[in-house]
Amino acid sequence: MAKKESEHETIWGGPTKRFFVSMLTRDIGLSDAILDLIDNCVDGATRQLKGRLRSEERPYDGYEARLTLSAKSFDITDNCGGIPREAIADAFLLGRPKVEKDKDLPTIGMYGIGMKRAIFKIGQEAIVESYASDGAFSVEYDRAWLEPENQEWDLSIAPLKNKKEKGVTICVPTLKKEISRQFGNAAFQNELRNKVSEHFGYLMQKGFSIWVNGEKVRPKTLQLYTSDSPKDKGIRPYDFEATNNGVHIRVTVGFYRTLVRMEEVDEAAERTQEKEQAGISVICNERLVLENDKSLITGWGDGSVPKYHPQFRGIAGFIIFSTDEPEKLPISTTKRDLDVGADVYLFARKYCMEGLRECTDFTNKWKGMEDEATQHFDLATKRDARTEVNFAAKHGVPIRGNEKAKKFSAKLPVPEQRNPMRRISFTRKEDAVRSVSEHLFGESGQKPSVVGQECFDRALKASRK
Repeated sequence: MAKKESEHETIWGGPTKRFFVSMLTRDIGLSDAILDLIDNCVDGATRQLKGRLRSEERPYDGYEARLTLSAKSFDITDNCGGIPREAIADAFLLGRPKVEKDKDLPTIGMYGIGMKRAIFKIGQEAIVESYASDGAFSVEYDRAWLEPENQEWDLSIAPLKNKKEKGVTICVPTLKKEISRQFGNAAFQNELRNKVSEHFGYLMQKGFSIWVNGEKVRPKTLQLYTSDSPKDKGIRPYDFEATNNGVHIRVTVGFYRTLVRMEEVDEAAERTQEKEQAGISVICNERLVLENDKSLITGWGDGSVPKYHPQFRGIAGFIIFSTDEPEKLPISTTKRDLDVGADVYLFARKYCMEGLRECTDFTNKWKGMEDEATQHFDLATKRDARTEVNFAAKHGVPIRGNEKAKKFSAKLPVPEQRNPMRRISFTRKEDAVRSVSEHLFGESGQKPSVVGQECFDRALKASRK
């Protein structure tokens, strides 16, 4: 009997275990995978705080995450509420089936793969324990389940005796070999602490605590020079805020240090600089996504904004996106990369470029007169850019065509018109510079900038005779 036209064969179109446990883990670095786990802790606390996040200065006081890592094992424990019974099934799926799960909450967990991907990357086996107000349980990822060729997807879940403190613990008793080497390395542990302090610095300001191997991590946040009065001539940041399609946007660009002197520019060209705060960082729902960027991504070298140069090492700032609809944030599944083509990002970038233009123009106008410019910095105070700089909100002017946007231009001091300074810059081979240094100063070790200036000063003196 012939098959009816509506009857047809089917094939399996689902995923393989290998894709998740072996391939997807390659898209994220080890430190970022751990940051994902801390993100989940913060999201748990955020769910507990629903309705109080904007009414308190430090709403996360009392909430914490504790990490312990070594060459032998890894675990992370929080006190952020645990996984409620109704969310258990979704929590262990590879991907989030319900996009609306955290509607009206400023989380960044949209894809439902962070915890699982981190476990797959780090260990050969793992146990997840949850203690929530409506019950406690444990879920085990054993070695057999984590085998790439194993197509069994069911996980073992068992009830636990509940505890007073509600939260989640993830224990990885057996690490992958390459992960063991890194976890046992003191340099990696220090790098992880630094990343945690930068990535969660603004959440720590709101009370959240993070511990790594028993040591409390201190937040790192941006401090910018700010004159007290917005009307006086002084050093102030450019500040902008707006709401675009349900996303609150804040852009602040200013100076975290005094202007770079000519000799510092020369030194920067000769050697690799230590990590510094120059550049633009991007923050989404209080998590750092892009740090100290000096590229086209944040507007450097686009249109009338010059490319980044060591003379601009004093300029720093951030673009901040905040929303209760995390799917509108311009971020990727790793939460560490930007969707730079998103309309909301392009909107914010335009005003970041405006702030960069004001600050680079100021730097260029005072080129060669950095010592004179320092007097203006001396009259300013370094303040926390996220919590203490709010010129747009208090003194900004509305932007035509956007009633929900306000902008405060920095209005930076301009040098008096006089005989302008001009920069002289060139390079010569090191042995030639040392030879001229010996001739001029009787020793060969003077800095190239000092040698060049002395040559010019002597030639100028001779030309005026």
